[in-house]
Amino acid sequence: MKFKDELFSPYIFLIGFIIFCLIGLMGKNYFSDYYKSGISFHTVSYILLISLAFIVGSKINLNIKENYLAGIILVLVVFFTFKRFEYYSIVLSLLALMILIMIKKNYFSIYYKEIYVLGVLLCFLNILILGKLPLLNPEIRELALTPLFVLGYSFVLLSNNFGILKSRYPYYIIFPITSLLLFILYGFRTYIILLIISTMIMFYLLDKKQKTLYFGLVGSIITIVLGYITVLLLPQNWKLNPFELLWYRVTFTFDVFDKICAKIGLNLFSNYSLLTETTTGYIISQEILNYSHNITSTIFGPPIFDGGIMEVMIFSLFVSMSLFKLYKSTKGNRMLIPYYSLILSIFLVSIEISPYPLILLLLPLSIFISSLNSSSEQL
Repeated sequence: MKFKDELFSPYIFLIGFIIFCLIGLMGKNYFSDYYKSGISFHTVSYILLISLAFIVGSKINLNIKENYLAGIILVLVVFFTFKRFEYYSIVLSLLALMILIMIKKNYFSIYYKEIYVLGVLLCFLNILILGKLPLLNPEIRELALTPLFVLGYSFVLLSNNFGILKSRYPYYIIFPITSLLLFILYGFRTYIILLIISTMIMFYLLDKKQKTLYFGLVGSIITIVLGYITVLLLPQNWKLNPFELLWYRVTFTFDVFDKICAKIGLNLFSNYSLLTETTTGYIISQEILNYSHNITSTIFGPPIFDGGIMEVMIFSLFVSMSLFKLYKSTKGNRMLIPYYSLILSIFLVSIEISPYPLILLLLPLSIFISSLNSSSEQL
C-alpha cells in the first residue's frame, strides 16, 4: 500500500480516541451549565498509558493456532452471555461456531447475495415479532436487540461489504443503500454509523475514494437528522440543535470516562467485575452517577473501571496486536478487506459506545481471520 492508503490503518482508532477526548473536553466548557470544566490528572495519565500500550502492540506479531483461537472465542461467548441467558448461551456459542465455519469455508464471499437476503429477512422478522416500528417507538428499541436482530444485522453488514467488493457498478451501490434504509427503520444511530464507516473504508481501500466522500456525507446528514427526530419523539424537552445534541453526547461519554479515571486513580488493579456482564453501562452508571442507566464511557472506560492500569494496558496491547495483525494480512489478501473494514468500523464506533464484551470477542476473531489463506489478488 502507498502512504495515501494508510488513512484507515489501525492508528486511526487511537487517533480517533484522542480526538474524541479533546472534543469532549471542549464540550465540558461549552456545556458549562451541566459539566465542570477541565480534566483530571488521572485521565491524562490513562490516555498516555493507553497510547503507549497501543504503539508497543503495533510492533508485536502475535501468532496463535486457528483451533486455539476458535476455542477461545467459543469459551468467551459462553462466559460473557451465561449470566444473562444461562444455558441458552450454549446455543449462542453454537451460532458462533457456525459463523467461524462460514468464515473458514469462505461462505460469506461465495454466497454473499444469499446471506445478505437472509440477514434482511431476519431483521424484518424481528420487527414483525415486536409488532411496532422501533423508529417511531423509541421506548421499544432496547427490546429490539434480540439474538435474531444481532444475527440479521451481522449478516447484512458483512454481506454488504462483500457485495461492494465483488459486484460491478452500479449494482454494488444497492447493498449500502438497502442496508441504510433497513437500519433507519430501527432508529439505531449506532448501527447506521457502523454501516457508514464500514462502507467508507471499503470504498477507500478499493480506490473508490469519491464514493467514500459522497456516502460519508449523505450518511452523516441522515445520522444527525435521525438523532434529532429521535429526541423529538422522547418525553424530554431538549433545547439543543442537532449538532449540539451530537456534541452533548460526546461530552457526556467523555465526562463519565473522566469520572471513572478519577475514581479508580492510578491503581494497578480495581475491585469491580464486569467481565461476566453482557452490558457494562448499568453497573458503571450506578457507581459513577448514582443511578441505573445503560450509559457509555468510551471503550476504555470499562477496563479501567474493572481492572485499573493493568487491565487497560493489557486490553490496549491486545487491541493493537489484533488490529495490526488483520491489517497486515489484508494488504496481501483482497478477500479480507470486508472483514477488516467491518471490524475496524466496530472499533471506531466503540470509542463512544463501550461494548466491552463484544470488543474482547473481536480480538481473537481478528487474529483468526488474519490466518485465513484464501486465494486473492493483491491490493
